[in-house]
Amino acid sequence: MSTGITEREQGEAGSPGSDRHLRADAQRNRARILEAATTLMAVHGIDVPIDEIAQLAQVGVGTVYRNFPTKAALFEGLLMARLEPLVSAARAAADADEPGEAFVDFVRNLSDEFANFKALADAMVDSGVDLDAAKSQISGELISAVSRLLERAQECGRIRPDVTIGDVSAMMAGISHTDPILMDPSQRKRCVALVCDSLLIGARSVLPRSEILQSPAPVRTGSRPS
Repeated sequence: MSTGITEREQGEAGSPGSDRHLRADAQRNRARILEAATTLMAVHGIDVPIDEIAQLAQVGVGTVYRNFPTKAALFEGLLMARLEPLVSAARAAADADEPGEAFVDFVRNLSDEFANFKALADAMVDSGVDLDAAKSQISGELISAVSRLLERAQECGRIRPDVTIGDVSAMMAGISHTDPILMDPSQRKRCVALVCDSLLIGARSVLPRSEILQSPAPVRTGSRPS
């Protein structure tokens, strides 16, 4: 009985954790699947059909299932695709000539990445998908990489010596978990600047302009108190 999987798709087969062993064309297919899933889910939500993902990625449905046997495996792949570049970026920043500035730049980028992925991640959790197992290993790698970056920034005298990775994690979690309705991108940039000021030695940033219209102060009526 036919399985609907072509010989080419069988050759591309591999478990979600075996990217390094896949042929170059299979790696490209996997990347296209993740990119297509991200695009479609951002518009249609997490219930987008697999065949639509395959069509946008220009691969067979069988290729999608061979890379991601279940929707949960696809969600894990999307999570890893977001976090793995952050780990690499943190490690690269720790080796920068100016680790203090590299730390600040990384914190800004981290905030943007978390905010961009928040809606999709929340939708996954609301649908019952358990992302904790997928997050545990890669999150540990990310914290380790950021810890090293923080140490380098402190060694060069740019970051306060009493700051811990726990402080940084708590601050970033507070910003990234804020409801987007209450914090638009301009407000988030202001908050990140304030967070960085609290970590840096002798810093006082010029805050980015907020795009939120401020309500005029209420006009008081009645007699003025004596």
